[in-house]
Amino acid sequence: MATTLAGRTAVVVTNYPERDALAMLLGYPDIDVAVFESPATAYSRIKRERPAMVILDLSFETATEFALLTMLKLDRETAGIPIWTGSSCSSSSSSLLS
Repeated sequence: MATTLAGRTAVVVTNYPERDALAMLLGYPDIDVAVFESPATAYSRIKRERPAMVILDLSFETATEFALLTMLKLDRETAGIPIWTGSSCSSSSSSLLS
C-alpha cells in the first residue's frame, strides 16, 4: 500500500547511502519525510500530491536531478513548491528556491 504525501510533508530526493538516517534527522513531529532515490518516481509523486517542500540532492555525476529541478519549476502545478537544493558531494553548494 502506497503512502500519500498529503499534509505537511517534505520530499527528499537523494541517492545518498544514509538516506534513511537523513530522513530521521529532517523529520519533525508534525512533518512527514518521504525519501525517493529516483528523480522520475519523485516527480510523479510530487506532481500528484504536492508536498509542502522538496529537498533535492544535486549530484554532479548525472543530470537527472537538474532535470527534475527544471521540470518542477517549469510545471505550473509544481512551480510554487519551495525547493531546497544541496549536494552530498560538496558542502559548498546550497540554495533555496521559492
